[in-house]
Amino acid sequence: MPKTGKLEKLELEEKKRQLKLIDQAALGSIEAAALLAEGYLRGSFGEAPNREKARKWASYAAKRGNPLAAKLLKEMESGGR
Repeated sequence: MPKTGKLEKLELEEKKRQLKLIDQAALGSIEAAALLAEGYLRGSFGEAPNREKARKWASYAAKRGNPLAAKLLKEMESGGR
């Protein structure tokens, strides 16, 4: 089934958001790292969930005191999504 223009636009916006967060995290933004972890865990960014990437970014942010990242790690350890 072909994608509609609206759906493609939403996916493009999610990809742009993902790239922006990656850039911010690379520059040291702990909040951006936590948001990346959440996006990868939930399957945002126009992709399927990726627990490996989610764990990587959540671990990085949690070690630096981010509460969202710590919550996501606990969720992943308990088998949640």
